[in-house]
Amino acid sequence: MSGRKRIYVDEGEWNRLRQEAGKLAELKRDMPKIVDRIRARTQADIETSMREVDQRHARFEQAMGELSEHTREVERETARRMRENSDRVHREMAAQGEQLRAETSEALRQQQENLTRAIDRERRERERKHAEIGAKVEVMRAHHDRAERIAREYVSDAKVLRDQVAQYPHERYLPDRFTSLEARLTTLLSNVDSGLGAHSLSAAQELCLSFSELRLDLDRLDQEWRTCRIAAERDLVRLRELLAQNEKIELRGRLATTDLPDVDHWSRGALSRLATEVDSLLAQVRDDAQPMTTEALLVVVDTVPEYEQRLETVVTQAVTAMQAAQLRTNLAELIAGALDHHHHYQVTTAGFASEDQRETFLAKSVHHVSGSEIVIEVEPGERADAPPLVRLHNFDADGASEAERAARTKSIHRNVLEHSGIDLRATEEFAEPDDRKRDIEPLLAAGAELPRGTVRPTPGQTGGRA
Repeated sequence: MSGRKRIYVDEGEWNRLRQEAGKLAELKRDMPKIVDRIRARTQADIETSMREVDQRHARFEQAMGELSEHTREVERETARRMRENSDRVHREMAAQGEQLRAETSEALRQQQENLTRAIDRERRERERKHAEIGAKVEVMRAHHDRAERIAREYVSDAKVLRDQVAQYPHERYLPDRFTSLEARLTTLLSNVDSGLGAHSLSAAQELCLSFSELRLDLDRLDQEWRTCRIAAERDLVRLRELLAQNEKIELRGRLATTDLPDVDHWSRGALSRLATEVDSLLAQVRDDAQPMTTEALLVVVDTVPEYEQRLETVVTQAVTAMQAAQLRTNLAELIAGALDHHHHYQVTTAGFASEDQRETFLAKSVHHVSGSEIVIEVEPGERADAPPLVRLHNFDADGASEAERAARTKSIHRNVLEHSGIDLRATEEFAEPDDRKRDIEPLLAAGAELPRGTVRPTPGQTGGRA
């Protein structure tokens, strides 16, 4: 009696093979090469970024010559300490790049806290100095002409500081603050031009201080953004280099081969999809037209370890797929061997569907006396983590009895268990075999589409022992 039999691979043995694949699929990490590539691809960006900061400091130091004496006294020390902060941040960024710190996001947040504390100390010192100057100005308030002159000086200083603040992307960091101060400056200019400068002295001094405070805040936020952007770019470049290093993987143990497998092929494009995501994210980080926020850049930095874990999963998936292909071949050989040794069937044709080792393995065994044929079909599992599924298509020419077929199944079970330790379980699927599988040669040709069985296994289905 002809028919189709479905055979299941023991889940425990399959899980053991998957665990073994995880041990074999160790990521390659050529750290010296990665450091060199990161240095080559990000150092220019670091230098460009810091050059912009240095030029901004230089322009401000030059503009200080246009400030009045009382404002210049305060801003000179501020400018010096801000430059020192920039130099320190630059050194820390370079050090992080050399060390390839795994705790990048934590280092960035610590750096931001340090920068904030430094700016707060600077702000308190400036407030103290402005208070001292304010006390002297208060004495002059009674002298109308002198008060008028000092008010004009403060308004002029505010214009100088306004021009310096305008060089920052202030609307990105602190929306509307610059516009509000500009409106106040316009009002003050009108008052001074109308002869009300003496009455506007306090407002002029406070506006000058506000522009200076805004510059401090913007400089801190700009440095935070630049350090986060460089860190995000550096981590993504490092990840991209890891992806490139693991396009081919060196296998250990019994899977070792000189013909290094292509991870993207065996993972069915998962490596390419991951690389595309990383490249897209890197392009967003580098986008000057629509720059990411500091918070978004920190999210990128926090996400990089997840991408690295996904890369490990992809490599493991590729190795598992290779092992599964070998397992499908071995199962077919063991089944064919049992049919040969105990029932006189001989393999006439065998190979992978469409000449693709990721696909179903097919083998045709023929009993040359009776003319009966058995097609062995070993499919990949429906999911990447599922064991393969075996089908036997029995084309019996001589009306084989159930006892004969049961004997064949028993021989197969015993031979597979003895030589591989895999416990197979079998169940009848259909009373008639799939005629589309009788001639397997067209199915083995490159580009051929393998017709799938009409019934799929359901979770937990085992059937009886083979």
